Amino acid sequence: MKLKLSEILLLSAAAGFLILWVAEYQRTTFADSYWLLMLGVGFLFAFQYIKNKRLEREKAVSPTIKQMVADRKKNRKR
Repeated sequence: MKLKLSEILLLSAAAGFLILWVAEYQRTTFADSYWLLMLGVGFLFAFQYIKNKRLEREKAVSPTIKQMVADRKKNRKR
């Protein structure tokens, strides 16, 4: 699966914020570092949303092989 640049950036930002959260959590309390955790999770959700939206667009544009075979069989019967 090939990722687009925007998806790679979102995934990298999520990983970066989660790493920062772990480091900040060790230094301070959970309440003080909660915002970093939420940013990391938010970027993960954004990555998943963008990726799923792109996959739906690609699926709608290009039919599956089974659909292509079924269309050819219908055209031959006519």
